[in-house]
Amino acid sequence: MIRHEKLTPSQTREQGDLGMPSIPLRRKFLDNNWIPDDLWAQVKRYMPIPCMDVIVEDSKGEMLLGWRQILPYRNVWALPGGRVGKGEPLQAASERILAEYGLSTRQLFLVGVFPIKFPSRSDLSVCLAAKHPTGKATPDGIEFSSFRWTRKLPTRTGANYKQMIAQWNKMKHNPQLLRFSRL
Repeated sequence: MIRHEKLTPSQTREQGDLGMPSIPLRRKFLDNNWIPDDLWAQVKRYMPIPCMDVIVEDSKGEMLLGWRQILPYRNVWALPGGRVGKGEPLQAASERILAEYGLSTRQLFLVGVFPIKFPSRSDLSVCLAAKHPTGKATPDGIEFSSFRWTRKLPTRTGANYKQMIAQWNKMKHNPQLLRFSRL
């Protein structure tokens, strides 16, 4: 598993899609070191970035959404997520991402893979659903300013997240699909 270190704000920023500081806790791995910024810019220009978004659903059927403070998707409700490191298994990536916000789970399901296009890069997001989490969801104050549990999606939910949640809502009521999608 990739070691996650807390960085100072000056170490955690990069230029976002609109030329503004954006993605905190850059997960740009190259032999457990950061990729130089010029190389990272080339990677983003030519290759999709592997990411993960996690639908966290509690025992009451409520999903966790966070008010996002960074680009892309600043000022919308979003799912917890992050980058997937080289060689990092999906379960390990989800454990790391959930742990950043004080959560863990033993029930993971593959919802799907979603290509996402932004003005200056493209992502390939693997979406997992995590059922019955333990812990207390705590925003980091950098990526998310607050969290809320909800059954109904707020109006200002990011379009890609709506698509992922719609797919999960279709899947979760089909026991055969759940059995085959469980990690």
